[in-house]
Amino acid sequence: MAPSGDVTGFSVALPGDRNRDGKPIWFSGSKLAPDLSLPRIRQRLAADATPPSEGTTEPARARRAATTAAADVLRSLAQDDDESAADHLIGIGEVLDALAQTSPATTRTELQAAARTFERATRSHIQASNAHNQVLRKAARDLIQSGPALGKGEDGAAAAMLLSILITAAVMAAHWHAARGHAQQAAAARQTATDLRAAYEAAASTPLTTMRATGQTLPASAQQHAAEVIRAVLPTEAACIQAEPHWPALAATLTEAAQAGHDPVTLLHRAVDNRELTTADSLTDVLLWCLRHEANLPAAPKYAPQQQRPTPTPHPVPQIPPPPARVPSRRR
Repeated sequence: MAPSGDVTGFSVALPGDRNRDGKPIWFSGSKLAPDLSLPRIRQRLAADATPPSEGTTEPARARRAATTAAADVLRSLAQDDDESAADHLIGIGEVLDALAQTSPATTRTELQAAARTFERATRSHIQASNAHNQVLRKAARDLIQSGPALGKGEDGAAAAMLLSILITAAVMAAHWHAARGHAQQAAAARQTATDLRAAYEAAASTPLTTMRATGQTLPASAQQHAAEVIRAVLPTEAACIQAEPHWPALAATLTEAAQAGHDPVTLLHRAVDNRELTTADSLTDVLLWCLRHEANLPAAPKYAPQQQRPTPTPHPVPQIPPPPARVPSRRR
């Protein structure tokens, strides 16, 4: 406290953490982390001008909103100046913190580990101004406000959709730090991606199984149409995509998008333009979640028995040459 009575700083101590005289061991905020000094905290709070959404937000809806926010950031992360990029990384970290706090037991351990590790990836000599991450911070607050999510149904599948894009964010963060010589931060981002992949596998298992089973029951004409769409948009990767285990799930998603009135070729072009693919473990997984998000399709589709063999709305597909030989799958 200053003589005027104004607060100039603060200190904290862990309960039970005592020195040899039995007194608490105090630490000032600035000794714990540069951004925990009182002036920096006040600066951070002053920059937080975007209020959370009013009313109660459903967990699935909050996760889809966070997916939109993260996708917008990824499109600009590689092109922004360093200060803006540092802001975006902090925003991604806050979304991870919120997701871990509201996750079900099936993914909580992996997400908590990812959030703790990525915190290291948000720190470097590049000081963030917290002026460019308002949308991500709002998404994080909405995740908290939505409360605990179930690990099944639309909640679980929407989490898988968000995790798919957060894995890419972690990989891009690793590349960003490595390019600037931030070895520890790059390593932390790579470890984050590993933890997120484990959480994704748990969250995505059920919806992917449903979509894959539906794709396997598509009539031959629908399967052929889906293959033609892939070859029209991604001729080089088409053979590799069709050889992946979840290709039927992607075919089912393309068919469902067509039934919803979308042009699959246009939709797939938009998904490819909005998502970096070179680091993907599974191109089919990345594309189907992008398509479902872009087309506003349910993250966890429920197919009635009479809909097990859907036929897509016909859309013209450009004439293309036969697909090239299979190429090795790209990996992060």
